Amino acid sequence: MRIGSRHLPLNALQGFESAGRHLNMRAAGEELNVTQSAISHQVRSIEKALGKALFEPNRRRLVLTDDGKRLLSAVREALDGITATALQLGEDAYAGTLTVAAPPAFSTQWLIPRLPRFLAHYPDLSLTLERLSTQGIPLPKVDVAVAFNAIDFPGMRVKTLAELEMFPVCAPSLLPTRQMQPEQLRDATLIHEDGGAIWSRWFAATGADPAAPRRSIHVASTQDALALARAGAGFAINDPFMGGHFLTDGTLVRPFGELSFTYGQYSLVTQPPERLGAAAGGFVDWLVREIEATPGHR
Repeated sequence: MRIGSRHLPLNALQGFESAGRHLNMRAAGEELNVTQSAISHQVRSIEKALGKALFEPNRRRLVLTDDGKRLLSAVREALDGITATALQLGEDAYAGTLTVAAPPAFSTQWLIPRLPRFLAHYPDLSLTLERLSTQGIPLPKVDVAVAFNAIDFPGMRVKTLAELEMFPVCAPSLLPTRQMQPEQLRDATLIHEDGGAIWSRWFAATGADPAAPRRSIHVASTQDALALARAGAGFAINDPFMGGHFLTDGTLVRPFGELSFTYGQYSLVTQPPERLGAAAGGFVDWLVREIEATPGHR
């Protein structure tokens, strides 16, 4: 592939996509079965061909530049299209149906906004999206499910998808300094979606004194809590999947920097390998790539 007068190997784009998704050269090398230095060389070859930096210099961890973000989005879309076409050519199952189940909040806040990108590659595939409660649903009727924490799925294959990190967020207008201290919440309004258990976990994880705040607001869902936080009503607890896009667009900020705690995990639940169809396999591959590309995931 040629960029102007310079040659750009296609494998370099794949290496860059993996590095940009993981924000880690070593992890990208392990994924593609090459050395970390090979990934670095591939990224440098793209930067040289484009005359643009793709990652910010002199950082302890990889951070994409604006140009890097634009290229990563384009490369990911192209690779998804290639994968989809190759699978369609190899098997006709994408003309069938696919049933996916996920918790309501995960579906609404994270999965549904991304689904059009998956469906665009499979115009003949019909999709059914089910809601997965803590009690589960009859999973023999489901091809793929995303479950939160321990739910029993007899006869299904269960694999950890992502560890869930929780942290406080607020509107930028509530941030008096560049970074607050937990003790300052004594004079603040805390927004609760569960009666206060998640906030208690955060105070315990940070070692801060869980003194009673000036005021508490109790709501019925994560979506309501984040909506109130964005409106400047107080401080809520967030995670990258439910409200990561609000951090990206700047309507929410993390007032305590990287202070967070692990709060369970999302698991991928599928039919056993011998019963997993091509459409389900394609969806799983796409889902894993999207999860890995979510800022702040573990």
